[in-house]
Amino acid sequence: MEREDQADNEKARGNGAGTGATHDDPSRFNYDGIPTGYYDKVLREGNPVRRLWHVSKFERVLDYLPERPNQSILDIGCFAGTFLSLVPQHRFSRQVGVDILPEQIAYANATYGTPYREFRHMRTIAELDASVRETFDCVTLVEVIEHLKPEEIRTLFHQIVDRLEPGGKLVLTTPNYASAWPLIEIVLNKVSEVSYEEQHITKFTYFNMEQKLAAIYPDLWLYFNTLDFKTTTHFLTPFMAAASYDVARGLSRVVPHQKWRHPFGNLVLMVLTRGPARRSSPSAFPKR
Repeated sequence: MEREDQADNEKARGNGAGTGATHDDPSRFNYDGIPTGYYDKVLREGNPVRRLWHVSKFERVLDYLPERPNQSILDIGCFAGTFLSLVPQHRFSRQVGVDILPEQIAYANATYGTPYREFRHMRTIAELDASVRETFDCVTLVEVIEHLKPEEIRTLFHQIVDRLEPGGKLVLTTPNYASAWPLIEIVLNKVSEVSYEEQHITKFTYFNMEQKLAAIYPDLWLYFNTLDFKTTTHFLTPFMAAASYDVARGLSRVVPHQKWRHPFGNLVLMVLTRGPARRSSPSAFPKR
């Protein structure tokens, strides 16, 4: 999710993460105050470090999506639709993004909506059922799960199981707390009026990612029978963009990411394959 530098901007509390709690939970960070389309504009025209952070993140997710034509994709926590705007139509001829922020969804539809790409509002993660009733070849969770409580992550994965076709891919990213990220957070907490402690609820590292996720969602390996790949991203190159965006972006693409096994990048990236097992009482979702 395009949330990782929100602390620069936000003062309010009251709502959950982009796929989390509602306004009824005053202990949760308020994402409604983010200007409409703010992080989309950061990616398009922001300062070089922040631009490359977002561009590189989305490029790496795209690297791990299958190259086949005419697939379908669901992006959960889509915010202003920036990631799907970068997904080519020939690879994904049906694209759906969902988020709990109605103003951002309206922006996404106005800016990036097409006959093959749409964005839908959901009030909470528990209402994903009502917003998305079809199945998909791929699901993406780009910096979402760290904003959710364990029970919300469990609910989310429970619903993803019914929305991902057997053999389909789940690609997710989250901050790596075994990297420099905690230091970055400390700096932001000191210079910003809102700390990341309010936003990042469930923290993962490269080393505990599978075990912690399976502890939160015990059926993980029943329904996702293959861990295709686990790696990290965003080690040094985003920060090199302060000197030259073009050089830093080029360097970020030098090593094919399938060969990158460094455990200390600032984001963890995982790819899981949906197995054939079906839940005993699956929802009746039509494929279209």
